[in-house]
Amino acid sequence: MVEVMKRLVSIILNFMIKNNVISKDTEEIEFYRYGIEITLSSLINIALISIIGIVTNYTFESTMFLAVFIIMRSFTGGYHANTYIKCNLVISISFVILLLIFKIIRHISLKSIILIAIFQVVTIVLLAPIENKNKPIENRTVYKIISTVLSVVLSAISIVLIIKGVDLGLIILLTLALVSIFIIYARFMKRGDFL
Repeated sequence: MVEVMKRLVSIILNFMIKNNVISKDTEEIEFYRYGIEITLSSLINIALISIIGIVTNYTFESTMFLAVFIIMRSFTGGYHANTYIKCNLVISISFVILLLIFKIIRHISLKSIILIAIFQVVTIVLLAPIENKNKPIENRTVYKIISTVLSVVLSAISIVLIIKGVDLGLIILLTLALVSIFIIYARFMKRGDFL
């Protein structure tokens, strides 16, 4: 898989150089190489989650998971795997576990729903955003405000949907909880503590 990814990136880079889209400057090539790798990895993640959704008959749920996960992670940061394969595996396995939890706790009590919502909001307020060496954060305050507002708004939407009997509300809430778990894990790995 790693070799296939490297080869595909090289083919795209050579095509771009050949068509004068980018220069042969080593620094510029490395910049584009990283961008292409990230884009391909993201597309693979989206494809894997979509396939899992289709196979498990949770297509709409997989779309909702991707939307919430991608939007929240853009502002919160969190755990990042050190290889693209590991990233693809972690996200795919996390989604499968999320679906299993969803099936098990589909008729969860309102008290539990509110506790999950509070857990994820507090985690994001206290710990987000988490910076990654490959994705520096220019304005932490803006990211914190956006991630906090998104967290509160999405939690409120999920609670209303769950109360109205719409299953997607629980998918949203569980996805927010997953993002929070990735934040806690990243903070623990980065500093060796939680604060």
